[in-house]
Amino acid sequence: MANEEYLSRLIPFEGLCLTATDLLDEQTYNRKTLARHNLYLHGHGIVQGLQVELQQRKKQYVAIIQAGFGITRLGQGVQLAEASAVPLEVPKQDGEYMLWLFHVESPDDKALRPVFDTAEEKPARVIERSAPRLHPVEDDQQDAVALCRINVRLGRMVQVQLPVPRAGRQSRAAESYLKPRVVEYIRLNKKIMQSLYRTALVKELGLDTLGFYSALVGSELMLIEEGTPDRVLYRAAGLLINHGHDFFNPLPKTTARIEKYKDFIRQVNAAVPAADQADEVWLKWFEKFERLLQPLGRIVDELEATVEAQR
Repeated sequence: MANEEYLSRLIPFEGLCLTATDLLDEQTYNRKTLARHNLYLHGHGIVQGLQVELQQRKKQYVAIIQAGFGITRLGQGVQLAEASAVPLEVPKQDGEYMLWLFHVESPDDKALRPVFDTAEEKPARVIERSAPRLHPVEDDQQDAVALCRINVRLGRMVQVQLPVPRAGRQSRAAESYLKPRVVEYIRLNKKIMQSLYRTALVKELGLDTLGFYSALVGSELMLIEEGTPDRVLYRAAGLLINHGHDFFNPLPKTTARIEKYKDFIRQVNAAVPAADQADEVWLKWFEKFERLLQPLGRIVDELEATVEAQR
């Protein structure tokens, strides 16, 4: 609807005989203009709210969808006025599915008006609502907002924590699944550096140490803002890996865990995508980034126990 090359607008003039088609065309023009504004200024996806929690109640699965607003790929706004509990039927075929929030229109039967010079009545209003539905992930729905992925296997449904498109003002956008992972990476590395700094080891190191710590603090400050775009989170993770690689690899031999971690971060750093790579490429790399959190946590525990014992 919003991707047409041109728009046609009604030109009223004295003596023009207006028809229902003319009025409908005028409405269509304004709706297309608003849709084009939404897409080009805000993009498509979740603007605010619409978080999903999949629950199993006895033998039935229920999706708890929070109230919110989103924009479809056609530029149509979709609002869920209040939180809803939506029963989901388990699809017969295993695979990955997407829960979508559709824009739905239906005639208002309470707004019947007589048709001129007949005994017939027709609805004079249309009600716009939203309705959630589950579809295979490969089926792209143009007139809906993607809410979350759900994996179906052997009659069971599991919510998949992967990002969905987001739109709107950053300060009001739905928070990304990626962000807590980047925040955790920053927290763990700061703890490692604070533990090592109590020894003479880090104090003797140079600019790489200062650069890594500055990158951690700078990223931490940036992520205070709610609704950080996924693209920014991907790039921040890539830059932190670059700095982390330059910090850990020159370290003199410390613990066996740190020595093993050096090999891990070398591999992840070598695979960091170029800045112009698509989000799909960055998401695949981000899985490697996430796998660094577990060994980092073990290093933190080991260093805190060792350094505290030496004080």
